[in-house]
Amino acid sequence: MRSTLVWDWPIRISHWLMVLLFTGLILTGKSEEDYLQYHFYMGYGLSAVIIARVLYGFYGSYYARFRQFVKGPSIAIRYLKTLLKGKPRHYLGHNPMGALMVVALLVALSVQWGTGLFNSDEVFTYGPFYSLIPETLAEQLASIHRFLPNILLGLVALHVLAVLYHELCLKERLVSAMLYGRKESHNTAPVVVKTPRWGVVFSLIMGLSWLAALWMIPI
Repeated sequence: MRSTLVWDWPIRISHWLMVLLFTGLILTGKSEEDYLQYHFYMGYGLSAVIIARVLYGFYGSYYARFRQFVKGPSIAIRYLKTLLKGKPRHYLGHNPMGALMVVALLVALSVQWGTGLFNSDEVFTYGPFYSLIPETLAEQLASIHRFLPNILLGLVALHVLAVLYHELCLKERLVSAMLYGRKESHNTAPVVVKTPRWGVVFSLIMGLSWLAALWMIPI
C-alpha cells in the first residue's frame, strides 16, 4: 500500500476551524460569565466557515465534493452492517456512514448559527436579524438555539467514537489523514487530488463577504 492525498488543505483547515469555533461557542454559551458578544462573533466565524465549506463541496477537490461521497440510505445501511461485523469496505474518502455524519453536522450547525442570528439576551445584546421577525417567532428560534447544542454534542461524541473505532479497531488513521491529508490507498490507481483554484477563491470570497456583512451590523 502507498499513501495518497485525499483531504487537501481547504478541507483540513475548514475542519479544524469548525472544531475550534464550535468548542469556543459551547464554552461561551454555557459560561456563567457574560461572553455573549464573543459568542456572537465566533458564531459569525463559524457561519462563514460552513458557507465556504458547503460551496467547496460543489466546486472543490474530488473527495471534498458531496456528489462523490454522499450515498443513499440503503448503501449506508449495508455499510453499517459490514462495519459492525468488522469487515467494512475501504473508502479513501468518506464512507457512507461518515458522509451522513458530515451532512448531519453541517445541517445542525447551520440551524444553530442561523437561529443565533435572531437571538438576544433581552437586555443589552441583540442578534443582527432580531428586529426583522415577530417577538414570538424570535422566542421559538431562541428555544431551538438553546436546545440544539445538546444534540450537536451528541453528534460530536458519536463522531469521535466512530473515529476511535476506525483508529483502534480497523487501523485506519483518520486523525493523521485530517492533519496531513494523506491516507493509505488500497487501490493501485487512486484519483489524483488537485485543489481547484477557482473553487478555493469562490468559496473564500463568499464566506468572507458574508462574514464582513455580519460584522458591519451592530449587535
